[in-house]
Amino acid sequence: MKLTFRELMDKLGVPHEITPYETYPFNVYDGGKGMTCSAEVRMGPDPHEIEAEVQMMFDSPPAGQPPMRQILWFSAKPLLANEWETKDARLNGEPIDRSIYNWEEKCCAFFGDLARFLKMEEIPDIDALIDEHFGGKERFYDQHGGGGGKSPKIKPAALMNIKKGGF
Repeated sequence: MKLTFRELMDKLGVPHEITPYETYPFNVYDGGKGMTCSAEVRMGPDPHEIEAEVQMMFDSPPAGQPPMRQILWFSAKPLLANEWETKDARLNGEPIDRSIYNWEEKCCAFFGDLARFLKMEEIPDIDALIDEHFGGKERFYDQHGGGGGKSPKIKPAALMNIKKGGF
């Protein structure tokens, strides 16, 4: 996936092009559920790399879980003059499986969808979003060309327009 910097910012839900040392945050706290969903796009001192991150923080974490869960982290860097590309990613704290079809685009789409929810002051169902974007349910995601399926059954008489009982 190669995008201009402006296109990348649009996909991530950032209304302007961020600059060095700038962060664009999204935050929503749900007191009823006792959780905060936080996401941000940031650029350090180097204008040649951005990072995007999504975290969930819990007032009272579920048993055996830490109070903070990193959902997604990824970085993007310029490839050429004005083409940016996702270079590295972690999903649920683990390096993303590079065999996932179009994983770079999926990272951006996941973050952008989550940002839209947060802009509406809603915390989405994170697991459902992960399944939607990284579950591999789109058609043909794992096929590598070639034919497929069963051949249709064709009656030879139908090809020659032969009617029953004679010509």
